Amino acid sequence: MKEVFQIIRDPRFQLLYGVRQRFSVGPEPRRVRLNREGCTLVEGVVKKSMVYPYMLLATHPSPVRGNVFAPIFGVVTEINERSIFLDAAEPGEDVRALAAGVEKQDLLSAPQRGAELAMLLKTLGVNTRSLGQDCEKLIINGLNPDPGVTWAEPMLLTHQETLRAGLEMLRRLSPAREIVLAAPKELRLRLNDVQVVHVAAHYPASIDALVVKAVTGEENPADVGIVGLHNVWSLGRVVRTGYPLVETVLTIGSRDHSGNYIVREGSLLGDLLHFAHIDLKPGDTLVRGGPLRGESLDRLDRSVTRGTTGVFVVEAGTIPPMKGHSPCINCGACVLVCPARLSPGMLSRNAEFALHPRNREEHIDSCLECGLCGYVCIARRPVLQYIRLSKNKLRKTLREPFAATQGDA
Repeated sequence: MKEVFQIIRDPRFQLLYGVRQRFSVGPEPRRVRLNREGCTLVEGVVKKSMVYPYMLLATHPSPVRGNVFAPIFGVVTEINERSIFLDAAEPGEDVRALAAGVEKQDLLSAPQRGAELAMLLKTLGVNTRSLGQDCEKLIINGLNPDPGVTWAEPMLLTHQETLRAGLEMLRRLSPAREIVLAAPKELRLRLNDVQVVHVAAHYPASIDALVVKAVTGEENPADVGIVGLHNVWSLGRVVRTGYPLVETVLTIGSRDHSGNYIVREGSLLGDLLHFAHIDLKPGDTLVRGGPLRGESLDRLDRSVTRGTTGVFVVEAGTIPPMKGHSPCINCGACVLVCPARLSPGMLSRNAEFALHPRNREEHIDSCLECGLCGYVCIARRPVLQYIRLSKNKLRKTLREPFAATQGDA
């Protein structure tokens, strides 16, 4: 793995930015688009119905997927299989009374632990898949997940009460005997209520598998789990407010601007860019997530989901465009930077020609999806996108026989 840190010298790969101020509050949404995939609508949630903050809109059958709540006063304008659209609207007195009657939850006094507590948090909109891991040691990944994402520092430095509340819930959720926080060594962070392990803040050091390696000295050690700092903050936010989770923290950035904001779930990306005074010009690329691992979007009416870590504009001409039809030239640059010691070029070629079973033999599941391969690709191939495509195809082939068996039962 040393090759990664020797070859990637670009200063844009730093993961610390000296950001110490608290988060700004994002815009009051005029319209929100909530993800409801796999969810069942609550009775009475139909087009033209009025909603209020923290009103339950849909439930998810999975015990680890949080339910969906309204983040604003508004009216339901559209419902489809994937989304619920709300337009902001002035509520009447009856709707305001319903909003005032939403009961706060005192989670710190709640007796539930483990699976029972996880189910309670699920009903408050928290995704708990990573929070109650059955492991001996649980590591909190306290690094910014991608270059350009800057919310980890203010979280660690100025939102410690929220993190402490989330940490208390984490101790009740997880059977882990030891919980440690992996924090950038350059930050020199010291906390009284959790052990801090310092790691280098240079991408791809923030990838979960590499954080585990840095903390334990082992690759894929048994009985070790990891959870993101963003998840712990969200958990603490619910504890401190007592209300369902309808907000997230993200970085909004471009070449000339960067800021961290608390925004309402479902906020439209175009509205966030306007609020941050960022103009999207012809040829620019809109990215949801981090610049290296995020997804490019072609519409400003896409929205923020619970796991969104950033919204970025990559200006035209700053990075050479990728070309899906460009052939691999076997230069080996992607092999040199791959922290998993794979051959991304081979994986991408197999995916390009639908030879997905070959990628299983090439250990595609060991890919960390860091995005370095595409960054250094001289041919400008969408290497990471090909790998993700192949992973998805392989997962589907594994699920299909099981789904058929379930259907017959």
